[in-house]
Amino acid sequence: MKGIFFTEFLEMIEKEYGIILTEKIISDLGVGNNGVYEATADYPYDQFVELCSLLSSEVKSSVPDVAKNFGEYLFSRLVILFRPSFAGNSSIFDFLGQIDDFIHEKIKERFTTIEIPRFRAIQINESTFQVSYQTENLLIHLAIGLFMGCQRFFNEEITLNTEFISEKSKLVCFTLSKSQVLV
Repeated sequence: MKGIFFTEFLEMIEKEYGIILTEKIISDLGVGNNGVYEATADYPYDQFVELCSLLSSEVKSSVPDVAKNFGEYLFSRLVILFRPSFAGNSSIFDFLGQIDDFIHEKIKERFTTIEIPRFRAIQINESTFQVSYQTENLLIHLAIGLFMGCQRFFNEEITLNTEFISEKSKLVCFTLSKSQVLV
């Protein structure tokens, strides 16, 4: 798992809960890097899970809720880091239509060795969009948080449905639906 997840996660903890809790979690993690991560380096997925678990324990929130909170925070950070990539998108569906081809290419320019899961993004109709990809279980909750952040950024109401297509291949499908406003 790329270090950008770790650097942003620790930054989120510091911003939301303070440096003391951040240092406690780093200490409790007990890995040799003392909380120093390089955004482009690779780190074990289990270490990210452990960070989420430690924060969960400290703030008395479930691990999935911690991952969702981080996903929402991460989306706001990605908007800042990759602002030009968000230009020209006027809705969630405009943005999602570019996520695999355009957004991932921008991330790859900055993080040349990063492996990003391939997304299959399809607009079903005017009010429904599906995104499917392979991922680890905890990252599903992170993705839900990213969608929540996307919803906030574009100021649109959506309903999100998550469906596991295949547990074996870890394939998940998110269906986003916009509510129709009746006049």
